[in-house]
Amino acid sequence: MRKLLFIVISCLMAAQTQAQSKFMPILQSQNSGEGKVTVIQDPRLTDIINNDIDVYPEIVKVEEQKENTKVEGMGAITEGRRMKVRGYRIQVYWGGSQRSDQTKAIRAGSRVTSMFPELQAYTTFESPHWRCRVGDFRDRKEAADYLAKLRKAKVEGAMVVKSEILVYPK
Repeated sequence: MRKLLFIVISCLMAAQTQAQSKFMPILQSQNSGEGKVTVIQDPRLTDIINNDIDVYPEIVKVEEQKENTKVEGMGAITEGRRMKVRGYRIQVYWGGSQRSDQTKAIRAGSRVTSMFPELQAYTTFESPHWRCRVGDFRDRKEAADYLAKLRKAKVEGAMVVKSEILVYPK
């Protein structure tokens, strides 16, 4: 009996979820005694809101660059836009919130980029910590290979972390 009840409840929840996914038609439907809502937008937005198309989950944000700019790095020369995707970076510094911690984070990034000029350093403040991460690695193995190189170069406390990275689309 419990299994049957569980199956019925699951089916009802699935039907309810499916019914709620078509938001725009529900919003624009006109019922007696209610006002009328008119939404003027690109039809692609309606498809995204209604879950009718697959939005690329790995693309978080597109960062614009100047047109026809050539950028070298990580063994590739690319033109155009970079986008943020989920990937890995190597964290080389993690400290407190003081000005001296900011200086230490910047120095750690400078030290690594002087030894490995192909890596980009990213120094950020996320309350309450300053941190410095280097590189833009799509997979963990590539990041781990660079981590081994950093450890051979006596960079202490470095570790691979998940992060949003900047890449050029292929």
